[in-house]
Amino acid sequence: GTMSFSYPVAVAITLLSAAMWGSWMQVIKRRGTYPIEGIAFWMFLFSFVMTGAITLLLSIWFLPEGILAASREHAAVIPEILLGGAMLSCGVYFGLAGMGKLGMLLVTTLSGTMTCILGVVTSIAKEGLPSHPWALPLVLISSATLILASVLCAVSFQMCERDRLVQSESKPAGKRQRGGITLSMLVCILLYAVLSNGWSMGTATGAADGMPALLIGFYMAAGSALGILLLCGIVFTRRNMWKTVLCVHAEKKPLLLGLLAAVGYYGGNLLSIYTMSVLSVTLSFLFGRSYSIWTYLWSFYYGEYRGARRKTILVLSGGLLLYLCAIGLLFLYNVCTA
Repeated sequence: GTMSFSYPVAVAITLLSAAMWGSWMQVIKRRGTYPIEGIAFWMFLFSFVMTGAITLLLSIWFLPEGILAASREHAAVIPEILLGGAMLSCGVYFGLAGMGKLGMLLVTTLSGTMTCILGVVTSIAKEGLPSHPWALPLVLISSATLILASVLCAVSFQMCERDRLVQSESKPAGKRQRGGITLSMLVCILLYAVLSNGWSMGTATGAADGMPALLIGFYMAAGSALGILLLCGIVFTRRNMWKTVLCVHAEKKPLLLGLLAAVGYYGGNLLSIYTMSVLSVTLSFLFGRSYSIWTYLWSFYYGEYRGARRKTILVLSGGLLLYLCAIGLLFLYNVCTA
């Protein structure tokens, strides 16, 4: 009844889910004047509907005892998984709110280091380390490599902004540069980083309890929907935003964007959860951090590095190479210990 994947297949699926995580945010660029928080709202509601449908369908094969019976068996951990899901969606909400003001790259990079450390600590605390003597050094080295990679990429982005500034000063009055980081933006980034750890908390709790992957995905998505309903319920009501968010008398394109984001983001989440048992939560999480590669490739594609000097591009390439090194390290370790 359980989903089983061979090692290389599990790694490939996890890397695919990272590509989905690194790509879904591109829908934000197409939203026009629609509030970015509205995208988060629709995305997590659609995610729940999508996950519910997938769970029902796959349960025919993978949960022959039925969803309810399987849930009853693991009832003790369900609240914590729901909480993890709720933290995750609220974290993404604040992350998006910060991105609306600060830009995608800066927010993902500033929060990335903290999320990486928190995630590794949480997953090891919940499920323990693999018993192999190389396990701890590997996790530490690959985490450090990932953090260094994100720092290098962030530095390259700052260098790029400076390159542009130099260019715009040599030309007549160009576009005004983004203002500095305000306290409210920092709070958004901090909330994003800390609450995103709901991902590691929820998935590792379910995995450590031996809950079937199908159910972990379902309860994570349910928690995410509850969390976003609660948060948006308060914010949209206080700011009188419901009419805008629900697209009353307006074009319904934002709903489609929310749906696409749901497929990219929660689709990636489900793929990652379904292959976690093969990789361990900790290694799955570390493989997943490669999503940043995609974020930077997209930003490159969208011309966010236009006008950058060669040195800037070299620093960016160095950062992306380090991401690949970390993936290589993790893969090597698994081949050696399998």
